[in-house]
Amino acid sequence: MSLWDALLGRTRVPPARTEPLFALSTAIVTLESELGWQPGGRAGVVLRPGEDSFFAGAREETEELVSLAAREMEGRLESKKDEYGYQWLIFADRDWEDLVALAHMAGQNFKDKGAGDRLLAAVFKLQKKDQVLYLIFSYKRGAFYPFIPVDERNKKRDNAGEMRLAALMEKELPWEKDLTRWYPLWGCPV
Repeated sequence: MSLWDALLGRTRVPPARTEPLFALSTAIVTLESELGWQPGGRAGVVLRPGEDSFFAGAREETEELVSLAAREMEGRLESKKDEYGYQWLIFADRDWEDLVALAHMAGQNFKDKGAGDRLLAAVFKLQKKDQVLYLIFSYKRGAFYPFIPVDERNKKRDNAGEMRLAALMEKELPWEKDLTRWYPLWGCPV
């Protein structure tokens, strides 16, 4: 931030970070073998909405690129807006590595096209019996946090389970240290 930015009260969005996503490739071993969480076969990238032609072009190009890659990996891509107006690229694939690669590819392409400031999060779905875990990666912070919804309608989450998971996986993934940034993604379409 420059002196003028500070004087005028302007802030800059930190650049999106995509490389920490690859830590998921090794973390899945611990998640499965020691904690019992299985890949849910879905992941997604959520984007801050934008209607300008620059963003629309970057989104279309990224969707085309990722769609081709998903087909090559025997997966699927779905693009949709959620109830809050956020744009989602949702990947379906049985292979965990493919989901990580597709999320990284989408994020990196947006970043390369100059639309990295639109990247909000990458979300990976895991399951255990009747529970769902979303591992959420914040592009701006370059860190993960867990979200375990318990009651979607009443907006209840398993805070203790999330804390336990973060403590057990502390050495495996870069975790968001500021708990106030562990935002729930209610109605997550992943």
